[in-house]
Amino acid sequence: MDRLAHSLGDSMRDGFSIKDFTKFNTARENERIDSYIADSSSPFNEGEGWHQSSVKIRLPADKVKTPEDEAPEFEVKGVWHRNIVDIIKTVYSDSTTFSTLHATPFQQFWKPFKNSKPERVHSEIYCSHSMLEPDEEIQKLPREPDDKLERIVAPLMLWSDATHLANFGTASLWPFYLFFGSQSKYTRAKPTAYACHHLAYIPSLPDVIQDFYRSFFGKSATAETLMHCKRELIHAIWILLLDNNFMEAYTHGIVIRCGDGIMRRVFPQFFTYSADYPEKVILASIKYLAKCLCPRCLVEKNKVVHMGMKSDMKTRCKDREDDVQRQQNVETARRLIYEFGVPLKADRLKTVLGERSLVPTRNAFSTKLARFGFDFHSMFVVDLLHEVELGVWKATFTHLMRVLQAAADDAIQKLNQRYRAVPTFGRSTIRRFHRNASAMRKLAARDFEDLLQCAMPVFEGLLPARHDAIVANLLFDLATWHAYAKLRLHTGTSLGFFTTATLVLGAAMRWFVKKTCAAYDTRELPHEMAARGRRKAAMIKKGLDSGKNTSATTFASEKLRKIFNLVTYKYHALGDYVGMIVRFGTTDSYSTQVGELAHKVVKHRYDRTNKNNFVPQLARHDARERLLHKVAKRSDEHRRRELARTCTQKRKRPEQLPLSDPTAHYHIAVSTRKHLNVQSWIHDHSGDPALKEFLPRLKDHLLACVLGLAYDGDEREFSDEDRDNITIVNDRLYQHSVLRINYTSYDMRRQQDSINTRTQADVMVLSQEDGTPDNPMHLYWYTCVVGVFHCMVHHRGHSSEPKQMDFLWVRWFGLDTDAPGGWDRKRLHSVAFIPEDDPAAFGFLDPKEIIRGVHLIPAFARGHTSERLGLSIARQPAENDEDWEGYYINMFVDRDMFMRFCSGGIGHKGTWHLNTSLLRDGQAAQVPEEPSDEGVDEQGGTEDDDSEEESEEEEGEDGLLTEEEEEEDSDDDPDPLPEGDGRERDERVLAEEGYGEF
Repeated sequence: MDRLAHSLGDSMRDGFSIKDFTKFNTARENERIDSYIADSSSPFNEGEGWHQSSVKIRLPADKVKTPEDEAPEFEVKGVWHRNIVDIIKTVYSDSTTFSTLHATPFQQFWKPFKNSKPERVHSEIYCSHSMLEPDEEIQKLPREPDDKLERIVAPLMLWSDATHLANFGTASLWPFYLFFGSQSKYTRAKPTAYACHHLAYIPSLPDVIQDFYRSFFGKSATAETLMHCKRELIHAIWILLLDNNFMEAYTHGIVIRCGDGIMRRVFPQFFTYSADYPEKVILASIKYLAKCLCPRCLVEKNKVVHMGMKSDMKTRCKDREDDVQRQQNVETARRLIYEFGVPLKADRLKTVLGERSLVPTRNAFSTKLARFGFDFHSMFVVDLLHEVELGVWKATFTHLMRVLQAAADDAIQKLNQRYRAVPTFGRSTIRRFHRNASAMRKLAARDFEDLLQCAMPVFEGLLPARHDAIVANLLFDLATWHAYAKLRLHTGTSLGFFTTATLVLGAAMRWFVKKTCAAYDTRELPHEMAARGRRKAAMIKKGLDSGKNTSATTFASEKLRKIFNLVTYKYHALGDYVGMIVRFGTTDSYSTQVGELAHKVVKHRYDRTNKNNFVPQLARHDARERLLHKVAKRSDEHRRRELARTCTQKRKRPEQLPLSDPTAHYHIAVSTRKHLNVQSWIHDHSGDPALKEFLPRLKDHLLACVLGLAYDGDEREFSDEDRDNITIVNDRLYQHSVLRINYTSYDMRRQQDSINTRTQADVMVLSQEDGTPDNPMHLYWYTCVVGVFHCMVHHRGHSSEPKQMDFLWVRWFGLDTDAPGGWDRKRLHSVAFIPEDDPAAFGFLDPKEIIRGVHLIPAFARGHTSERLGLSIARQPAENDEDWEGYYINMFVDRDMFMRFCSGGIGHKGTWHLNTSLLRDGQAAQVPEEPSDEGVDEQGGTEDDDSEEESEEEEGEDGLLTEEEEEEDSDDDPDPLPEGDGRERDERVLAEEGYGEF
């Protein structure tokens, strides 16, 4: 920063001078900001700063008898934290922030047609049962004398997860994050909204605890004792955070003058706690992967494999309860440990705690909030990122690699080759698979998500027919379940389908284990064997250091047998998602992905510390950024007020390219630099099958557009006399490389697809075919955009002025009726290019007919062909004059695409009338007959499927416009609409916008 300030030249903006920066010093300015924050008279000081505290924990020892209150106390220092009540006051009193909050909960309903039955919509926390119930409860509380204030709930959402701060070294941080559920999840997901409040930075047990322990007990603490101390530390910190101020606020509320100037009584309530499984068991005070392994219910470990069965649904009804019996068992266990010196692994403790798999730790939330009827078990929500993408799916994919390894020597190499050939889609929706997918090296959760969404065409044909069908069914069921779980908006209908998908997935997983897994002798993958070797080497080294004989610890070089383990918490959790969505809203609202995104902030701040005693520095950086954010907001508010009061001319700025109009369905650049003479162009490529009847058919298309005729697939032919009435000015076509399509997503958000003739050229339009009840039509047509053009057209008999007309030159796909897809068949729909001798092989399309881009994955198992089209300019050079025999339509590529094939998308207004045929397909996916559990290894598994791995997002995008002419074309192209810009549509806008129907 200092170098930047000192290197500034004379190109400063008006009102600034280089002299202002000659003596700039970052350290000095940071000190000034810190002193300003600490100044109680500062207008920005709201008493919500950071505090440093310490907590004390009691140490137990085997066979050492002492009352708990007399046991040695170990003090853990360096707990940096903020006051929860102060954060609530700041958020609700700030005018800008309060304008984004929904103080009063409500319910949402949807009626596609006037005579339709209203259907409940599930999305945000403030529209969920979890918000409606406490709001009703606080209204019933007895009022204080003369208390007429409005009462509202402050829904607190917690995240916590330890993270590494650097790629090398041991620097790590364990932050607690606080969000407010009354704020839209779309706002909370934006780091620039400063909706994430850093609540605390938690220290781990210091190494000196062993020295302290030995000084009292004359021996080192066991692993069980250290684990007990870690649990005690976490709950001691939560006792610190739930201080008297918070308890007063929890009981009587906080009187706050809210950002709109109205006094209200705000009651804080804990709603959700998002964490991975190892942290959940600490917070829920249960044992890790014990008999009752779930933090929410009392399902037993040997029943986990029945996920999705009726018996499993009954077991889930046995919720964990923070009742008197649980609390008494914990107190009894603690008395045994401290007063009677019972070891932590003793059978006497298992007798007391084992029935519910409890641990002898007083739960902080129970200690503080149980008397108010709060049950802490209810706030531990599902975690799609760790439980599914890095859990069940990663474990399934890993075992599929073992199956392929056992099935054929080259099956895995074929899979890697196919994944590398999968085309990209969207703005990083599907990225290029550069590495060997089978190795799974440094893959983040989003990478495993991509592997699942593209898996079916890749795995096709790699196994014998019987097992190939089982794997295809499993992959389809996994992708379907995953798509439902990730929806940002659900209705009663979609939740019904989600329930069915859960039952179907459970049956498919058990069938896969019984039939396919049992048929192969699956062994370790190479990277698993190497990892085992490293672990063994570390153990040998440790044994040598302690003087132990390590000859018995040597390991064989052969690969160990591996079986597919379904007995995990993550697999059990799949059955909780529907109920969780009904209670708290959709999973994106409380996914740990939000916390992972917040980690990027602390990692960025860590880079600005001196790496020595960095936690206090991180706290100061947080305080500075919040201060500067407040100053910027005040400045913006003042600037807007000044502009509203004055009509002075704004300072002229350099001309900027306009943003594309979000109300327009599509946009093509206005550049005229790249053009061609249509007559000469056709002559130069005479004999190209793609240009057969090019000009007559182009005129037919332009005539239909000029005359305002409804699109029928361009099957209408005009006479030569009619064609003579239309003239392309100067026979000139202006060529472009990029077409942008704006559309409304299923959850009523503005979205945009970029269609590039070189990289992402496939699009979908509504089908113009008529179906029958017995043979319903496929709803969409698919085509590849070969060229994007506009031209000036003069039509005799209409306006004498030439008119600009945009059109696409396309190559059509035909639906493969021999390989039907859909939910009833558990297969992706298949298409293939129409042969060149068919008049419908090529055509023209008005861009306004496009719904959006589509992701087509080659049918790798069918191979290539050159018979559908000879040498032609309609192909890209990289295609080597060949096409794939077929392509699969990736219905799972993103949430919106999924809803276009399973119906019920509220934002898909133009296809509501077609929902019946889509629902018929979805209803066909009934729960199959439950296979026998014989052959399913309920206790199987040689590795811990619930192990957590740190995965970071990898940077890097696939560029779209890399050719020179594309770069030139984009110069005059307005900036694209940012993906997921967060702007919501209301019903009026939906009805008025031309593209809103789609």
